[in-house]
Amino acid sequence: MPATWRRVLAALVPAVTPLAMKAVFGETTRRFGAERGYQAGFAIYWASCWTLAGVIVGPRRLLDLWRRPEQVLPQPRPVAAVLLVAPPLGALATEWLPNARATDLAAVAVAAGIGITNALAEEALWRGVPAATFPDDPLRGSLWPAVGFTAWHLVPLSTRQTTARRRASLLGGAAAIGLGYGWIAQRTQSLVAVTPVHALTDACGVRPARAIWLARS
Repeated sequence: MPATWRRVLAALVPAVTPLAMKAVFGETTRRFGAERGYQAGFAIYWASCWTLAGVIVGPRRLLDLWRRPEQVLPQPRPVAAVLLVAPPLGALATEWLPNARATDLAAVAVAAGIGITNALAEEALWRGVPAATFPDDPLRGSLWPAVGFTAWHLVPLSTRQTTARRRASLLGGAAAIGLGYGWIAQRTQSLVAVTPVHALTDACGVRPARAIWLARS
């Protein structure tokens, strides 16, 4: 694909993806119900992340983004370290600890699997594509994708009944990941540092794992 078209598609992803996924989740929940529709919506979302990333960046360049760079964290490293660890620490405090006693091994295993699956797909699309396509453009390579990444999280939230406090917490966490991890990925041209901590953050969601992914029809 010509470089110009790659840049055009990469620039459109933050705007188009939330709108497209809103339609997808609306259709899947209508067809399959709340839980199964939510699961089907995420399956389509993950497949879309990998497909778009592969088309825009190319499989070889995408794979290169998971190779260890010379500097895992950009300068200033203390700032980068805080941005890196803040989301998983927040998830541990707000998601894991309040629900740990009421959970079981099945929920922990499912949450871990979902966390890894989601982190890999999202880092490929939301951090990998912008970093590789706009390596020297902070707006299109980091800030604009962070806006789209945060907006996307409104889609699955809209299919569930959640409190305003939980909604704000989840959107705040998404914004922190989008801004902080986007900056780190662009500056290092690598997803090595951000992917594991993103997976850890998402793996703290034992409550949705139990309520949605392990729910019986």
